[in-house]
Amino acid sequence: MKDGNMPTQYDKKAVHAILKARPELSPDLAACIHVSRLLGGDPAMVLHGGGNTSVKLVEKDLFGKELRVLCIKGSGVDMAHIEPEGFAAMDLAALEPIQGIRALSDEEMENQLSRHRLNVRAPAPSVETFLHAFLPHRFVNHTHADAVLGLTNRRQAKTVVRQVLGPDVCVVAYEKSGLPLARHVAAAWEKQPAADTVVVLNHGIFTFSDDAKTACNRMLEHVRKAEAWLAAHQPTAVPETMAAPPGAVCARVVQVIRGACAHVDRQGKPTRLLADLRTDTDLVAISLDRSAQKICASGVLTPDHAIRTKNRIAYLPSIPDSDEVLKALVDKTVAAYAKEYRRYVAAHADKAECPETDPLPRVFLVAGLGLVGLGVTRKAATVAADIAAHTIRIKHRCGMDAYRAIAPQHVFDMEFWPFQLKKVAQHPALPLEGQVALVTGAAGAIGFGVADRLLAAGAVVVAADLDETGLANVCDLLSERHGKDRVESVSFDVTDYDQTERAFMKACLKMGGIDIVVPNAGIAHVATIEDLAPAAFNRVVSVNLTGTFNTIKASVPIFKRQGTGGNIIVISTKNVFDPGAAFGAYSSAKAGAHQIAKIAAIELAPLGVRTNMVNPDAVFGDAAVPSKLWELIGPDRMKARGLDPEGLKEYYRQRNLLKATVTAEHVGNVVVFFASELSPTTGASFPVDGGNAAAFPR
Repeated sequence: MKDGNMPTQYDKKAVHAILKARPELSPDLAACIHVSRLLGGDPAMVLHGGGNTSVKLVEKDLFGKELRVLCIKGSGVDMAHIEPEGFAAMDLAALEPIQGIRALSDEEMENQLSRHRLNVRAPAPSVETFLHAFLPHRFVNHTHADAVLGLTNRRQAKTVVRQVLGPDVCVVAYEKSGLPLARHVAAAWEKQPAADTVVVLNHGIFTFSDDAKTACNRMLEHVRKAEAWLAAHQPTAVPETMAAPPGAVCARVVQVIRGACAHVDRQGKPTRLLADLRTDTDLVAISLDRSAQKICASGVLTPDHAIRTKNRIAYLPSIPDSDEVLKALVDKTVAAYAKEYRRYVAAHADKAECPETDPLPRVFLVAGLGLVGLGVTRKAATVAADIAAHTIRIKHRCGMDAYRAIAPQHVFDMEFWPFQLKKVAQHPALPLEGQVALVTGAAGAIGFGVADRLLAAGAVVVAADLDETGLANVCDLLSERHGKDRVESVSFDVTDYDQTERAFMKACLKMGGIDIVVPNAGIAHVATIEDLAPAAFNRVVSVNLTGTFNTIKASVPIFKRQGTGGNIIVISTKNVFDPGAAFGAYSSAKAGAHQIAKIAAIELAPLGVRTNMVNPDAVFGDAAVPSKLWELIGPDRMKARGLDPEGLKEYYRQRNLLKATVTAEHVGNVVVFFASELSPTTGASFPVDGGNAAAFPR
């Protein structure tokens, strides 16, 4: 249940606050919003768009005629943060007669729900809309509370539920969501009209009343009773807390798992998954428990979860020290999982067309480490990990001797039900979706532009820089544009290999691995050879050449463990081909980095890793993210030519063949081109300079 500082019962003041902020709302809808947030804010009751709430209102239509309205939570809307716009207003009088219909096709069910929605801009209503409509009570609440599922997913479940929650609770067998469950629950309640609660085995709990406070507090009280009973009857000891292994070990494991679960989708597109690693001490302890394998094999807590996690968790019984042995063990585990998943689909699919899906795990429980959730997006990986963590903990509390798994057919029916699949439907995939990019020098103009374009192409980005203030600024800008959950940061010195290696490890612990590496960190120094101090020269070489070497070197073990290829795109410079006077330290160090990149292209090709170079020129940045290089060399260039800042930019624009203003985003577009693998190219140099004949690659 909730943290002790959070409200644990209905709060009238919270309702008043909602009405103060939105005075146009009816008090009953405000009460329903409060209840939704209260229940939805507790992950032990509701996870990631699950559960639903409703209120029945009387409103006036366009002609002033009174209309009975069911306001129900939209499908997939997060109850914890729901706003009035998250509810779908339905014509209640049109829904009620459907109770007399024995069955509806999926197409007709969707048609009826769409037809009787009163606002076309509202979200699609919950699949439990009919159930809420068929119960006469003003307020209806529904959760998949962990503790209640701990009562229902066991032997003699009906007896246990009535014993714990009271004899007046109506307990019904599992039915598929939608019209079948709605008719089932309504019929059971009509036989037991004094009941104020319905528990559906393997599914969850409904509480209802004509009073919002009563319906809400009844839900909270039932869940507390269930938790207390489970605590008193836990057959196994509370797991001792156990620390996960060092970060380097965790990173190794998650890299191998992520690589083993990469696959080609039905459109022929290579698909990589992001990972969410959980090393909570209790999960580590459970992973070593003798019941761990049974916990993994015994399925979901409720069929509603199957679209996020599939019906089983892959179990890894050990973490071998050798990468080769670890990969063999993970590959064997994944192959066995896929074989079983295909058997499950074949056994339960009927003659109706079953959508194709990959047979690979979405959750691993790793002995001594914890769990790993996988998903095409970071959110999907987090959802899988959250659900799996709750599942593992509640099963351990129940004890596997008492626990009874849900019938696979019930799970299959929900996993492949079109109404469920809509919750996880992907828009057309962006070219770099599921991939992780690490960009060094991200606090500068080019690094920011590269990160921005990678994010726009679907990648998640780890922005890296030694400048922590500039890095924070860039991450704020990127998060505002692309979403906070898609941007991470790590600060380190690329000249220090140990720091670089640790930074890559941290990135893998956050994202699961790395697919795209962009060595971009660099500095400049203006001086003729005669005036160039050896210490200044060495410093530029250390950042521009050694830093590129360290960044590439640190990525190689990760690419090898993942086994999915990858891309290294080095941000070089036009100076490699067309150097200038008094710029020897920068030009020679960059030329060395360019050569290292070419060697990497040769050496890493057997791993499927491509290494290419981008050669920009005259990229100034802007006020939000200026170019550090031009902040350094710009004043001398302006002084030498008698120009102001805008005049200097115009000078360089006029200097190139296309008379083009070159931006950081242009550099980023080329990085995306290489990372998208639209051509079988490695070892190439791509100028982004508007055209400079002296710098044409030869």
